[in-house]
Amino acid sequence: MQALADLLLGMGHQITGSNMDDFIERKRLEDKGIKVIIGKHKADNVPDNTDELIYTSAIKAYFSPVSTHPELMKAMELGAPVTQRSVFIGQLMANKVGIAVSGTHGKTTTSTLMTLILQQAGLEPSALIGAEVKTLSGAGIYGGGEQMVVEACEYDRSFLDMKPTIAVVTNIEADHLDYYKDLDEIKQAFREFISLVPQYGLVVACGDDENVKEILKDANAKVVTFGFDESNDMRAEITMTKDGKTQFKLLDQVFALRLPGKHLILDALAAIIVARHVGVKDEVIKTVLADFSGAQRRFEILGDARGVTFVDDYAHHPTEIQAVLSSASEFFSGRKIRVVFQAHQYSRTKLLINDFGKSFVDAGEVLVAPILPVRDSAEDLRSISTEDLVSKINLISHNAKLFDSFATISKYLKENLQDGDVVLSVGAGKNSDWINDFYHQY
Repeated sequence: MQALADLLLGMGHQITGSNMDDFIERKRLEDKGIKVIIGKHKADNVPDNTDELIYTSAIKAYFSPVSTHPELMKAMELGAPVTQRSVFIGQLMANKVGIAVSGTHGKTTTSTLMTLILQQAGLEPSALIGAEVKTLSGAGIYGGGEQMVVEACEYDRSFLDMKPTIAVVTNIEADHLDYYKDLDEIKQAFREFISLVPQYGLVVACGDDENVKEILKDANAKVVTFGFDESNDMRAEITMTKDGKTQFKLLDQVFALRLPGKHLILDALAAIIVARHVGVKDEVIKTVLADFSGAQRRFEILGDARGVTFVDDYAHHPTEIQAVLSSASEFFSGRKIRVVFQAHQYSRTKLLINDFGKSFVDAGEVLVAPILPVRDSAEDLRSISTEDLVSKINLISHNAKLFDSFATISKYLKENLQDGDVVLSVGAGKNSDWINDFYHQY
């Protein structure tokens, strides 16, 4: 929603938004002239001169039907259109060359790279990205060019409202299992997503992912696969890794990244293919990749304090956590990595607990905060505990410690951090707020 506010402001609209909880980026939005209301949703939050109200599908968990939401009711009384966010974005994409980036993870980095490359090429793209990008001064931008880059999330099947000319699929795994019945139902949704691309369009897909390969026969458009496996149309070969930096070869061209990780190379491959498809030269792509320092909360190095390095990452799926820790152990070779983790949602944690148990083998220690309840029923809250999660991690890596709050984690770290340590925050919960506060106070 922040990205959409950024984009609409760029189009010349006056923006008012409301959110039940406060958030770090609020000041950034307010400094740009956006009115942000924090607290209980109520009719008075909606200005009388509202031309349209756009809502996130997240409110469906609290208001059923959504038409009972007080702000939606007020907008309807005013005669203003009421539109779900994904539908509204689809309407914007219909007038552009829509580039929709989907997948269980990797969407934000891939979308950011694409946007920066298109900007560098002078194509003036519009973009809606799932995290703030400092070089873009926000998470969304409005440009006068033909292309529009959008993160297309599968939750609530919202990506089926998109109007893509180019669709990217980074990977497919079991996630959002509070909405989908199982992995097969998720794969069916992705089949429907790629079928939205017209015959003259392009589907760019990670061929290293077996679930992705399984859905590609449903594409109507040309398909280009990428990855490390020789079966891919575009195959990367790593030629050098040193001091966290990576070089890889793609056909006869060599590209460099200043951040570590094979998962980042996969994101870069998707961006390269799309950029080439719309006519961007390799020299432009190389410049952007070599300078790329990541998006907010994507291996974001906050800085150093008293000999300790602080890093924040959004990784909250077991595969993401494994990838980030693998990259961190390479980047910070020889240093102790103290991971602070908060699982997101009780029902989700229960379904993925065995995978979470295997995710932390590259950590020096794992400090586990209480699970964050999100859209959880009373039964969900009873079905699993943070203690269960810690026990499962300790069956494999024997490095997890249970904490009853972020305050006690802070106390523990202040007493135990040593020169050279790395504090890595992972998760989609309150851990990002915590590490930003802790880093500035340490």
